[in-house]
Amino acid sequence: MHKKPGQRRETSISDFFAELRRRRVIRVIVLYAIAGWVVIEVTSTVLPGLNLPDWTTTLVILLVALGFVIAVMLAWAFDIGPGGIQRTPKVSSSDPEPPSATSASPPKASPSPEPAISQDSDDNSIAVLPFVNMSGDAENEYFSDGIAEEILNLLVKLPSLKVASRTSSFVFKGKEVNIPTVASDLGVKTVLEGSVRRAGDRVRITAQLIDAASDTHLWSETYDREMKDVFAIQDDIAQSIVDALQMTLSPKERRAIQYVATSDARAFDFYLRGRNYMYTMTRRDYEYAIRMFEQAIGVDAKFALAYAGIADAYSHLYRYAEATKENADKAVEASEKAIALDPDSAEAHASRGLSLFINGQLEDAKSEFDKAIELNHRLFEAYYYYGLACSSNADFETAEKMYLQAMEVNPADYQAPMFLAQAYTSMGRKHDEMRVRLGALETIQRHLEMNPHDTRALYFGAQNLCLVGEKEKGTELAERALGQDRDEPVVLYNVACFYALQGDLDRSLDLLTRAVDRGWGDREWLETDSDLDVLRGEDRFRLLLARID
Repeated sequence: MHKKPGQRRETSISDFFAELRRRRVIRVIVLYAIAGWVVIEVTSTVLPGLNLPDWTTTLVILLVALGFVIAVMLAWAFDIGPGGIQRTPKVSSSDPEPPSATSASPPKASPSPEPAISQDSDDNSIAVLPFVNMSGDAENEYFSDGIAEEILNLLVKLPSLKVASRTSSFVFKGKEVNIPTVASDLGVKTVLEGSVRRAGDRVRITAQLIDAASDTHLWSETYDREMKDVFAIQDDIAQSIVDALQMTLSPKERRAIQYVATSDARAFDFYLRGRNYMYTMTRRDYEYAIRMFEQAIGVDAKFALAYAGIADAYSHLYRYAEATKENADKAVEASEKAIALDPDSAEAHASRGLSLFINGQLEDAKSEFDKAIELNHRLFEAYYYYGLACSSNADFETAEKMYLQAMEVNPADYQAPMFLAQAYTSMGRKHDEMRVRLGALETIQRHLEMNPHDTRALYFGAQNLCLVGEKEKGTELAERALGQDRDEPVVLYNVACFYALQGDLDRSLDLLTRAVDRGWGDREWLETDSDLDVLRGEDRFRLLLARID
């Protein structure tokens, strides 16, 4: 790129001042100037009354000036953080400056095996917005969301098409949206939006594909069919999108978008209900999800994804609410059934990996995660669960790779960055930890603007705020999370982590005890969670560990 005269000089000056800000030198200069002025003023006022020589004032001024130089040099070289006084890390072109708490941005690529996440819109790229429920019944919300998500899941199977993740797209649910703005935010060139009207055994689905640059329709269609035809509608929409984008598909890709998990509309309906419950992460909703998936299987006994859903629900129930052998065994059993019914299902293999992980079979779990990734390299859960399994077993290097891949697949997710930051803490990579935490904090803040009652976002946000020095704001979010779900073990555990990070050990141990009392039983995570390092020498903590088999 051609540079204008003086551009290099302007960039150098800008970089220099950015480095001064990063090393907090400017803050030290301001504070020292104020303190020095006060000292000189006091000296000028007080010393004449003490009958000291005239050169005394001059000496004080010289000492203040010398102290200024020393303070600036120390501020440049060292920083004070949670770990005490540390040498300020250097930043190279491959190791970007950590953003400030007010202007945080998602983490960028580093020299480690971190995949680059393109910020540019691809030629073939799409976001599928949640479809609007036009049924006049709020209970049908799960159905309209499910239709949009199923179409998204079909499109994700096309390697040549960049598809914004569900988490990214569904942030705009219930909001008045400007399509060009949405496309810009999600880094895509086209947007699919639609609506669903369901009445008895009839369903009307309207879909339209919009080119973001011109804000014009590339394709639109209305389907007025019986419920049993809903699968054909999804296939038609996916194929129409491919045609509108002038994509050429291989026979394998064409089969992928024609995949039908079940041919029974009732089974599909129960499955969508179950999956909707899975997003809330509470004991009650996991139990509801299991019931819905079981209903789906009762209608279609060969519905592999429903078995995978049961496996995931029991695995999460085990990890976050009720760590019983029965739940762990049921997770394994359901995942085995899912794979037996559909050996080529990436979701089934990811579920199998998760169930093996909670049963302590790490190597077998890794094999299943690898298989899931081989079948669908865009499956977020495969990378995310893989990372969790490795973190629990202190394999932080592999965990780092998996979390980074999960973040590439779903840049709008805030959970993988949180656990990546913890992995960096355990590896002693403080600079990387703070860089990722600040990026995650920005994502969480945006998420909470759209979803202010998301308990998980509240307690993760609290932890990040604490670690960037915003303890009061962090306490507010932590207590909000606790107020919404004070009996959920996973909430009690994570708020306990916040208070451990804050240094309130008694409060943290009280909450951890309540979490264990109510079913928390993931001993491996307790043993490796860096948030709880400050508790390791406490007798109460050791006794808690002893209570968990």
